Amino acid sequence: MVKKKTARQKVREKSSKKESVEKRDENAMVTDAASEWGSDDGKDPKSERASVKRKMAKQMRFLDKLQETQRVLSAKKTISKKRRKSQTGKALNDLSSLSEFLPTITPSTIAPATKILRSKAKQKIVTNETKQLAAVLAHPQFKANPFAAIQQHLATTIPAPTPEPAVKVPAKAGSQKKKKK
Repeated sequence: MVKKKTARQKVREKSSKKESVEKRDENAMVTDAASEWGSDDGKDPKSERASVKRKMAKQMRFLDKLQETQRVLSAKKTISKKRRKSQTGKALNDLSSLSEFLPTITPSTIAPATKILRSKAKQKIVTNETKQLAAVLAHPQFKANPFAAIQQHLATTIPAPTPEPAVKVPAKAGSQKKKKK
C-alpha cells in the first residue's frame, strides 16, 4: 500500500528542489560573471575571478538574508493574526464567571429533543389529526357554542396555575430624611 504524502511533505519537497536549483544557478552565475569580467584589463585573471566570486557570494548571502527576514516577518504576521483571533475567542469562551448569575437547569426544565419524523410518520399524524378535527366539528356542544366548548376543553386539560406569594422587599430603616418645616 502506497502512503500518500501530506501537504507539508509536498511543500518541503518543492522547497528543497527550489533550493538545489537556486544553488546551481548561483554557482553558474558566479562562474559566468567571473568569466565575463575576467581578463579585460590585462591583470591576473585568477585573482580577479576570485574577487568577483567573493563579491557575488557576498551579494548572494545578502539576498538570502533578505529572503530569510521576509519569511520571518510573514511568519510573525500570521502568528499575530492567530493570536488576535484566539484572544477574541478567549473572551467569549470564559463565561464561567457568569454561571453564578444564571439560573440552574434541572432535568425537569430541559425539554426533550424532538424526534425527526419520516414521511410515513408524518402522514400518520396528519390522518389522526384530521379524524380528531372531524370529530370535534361534529360534536353537538361545539356546534352550539364553539368558544364555550374550547374554554371548557382547556379548563379540563390544562391545570390552573398556582399563584405564587408575592415577596415584599423590606425598606431600610432611617433611609429617608426628615424634612424640616
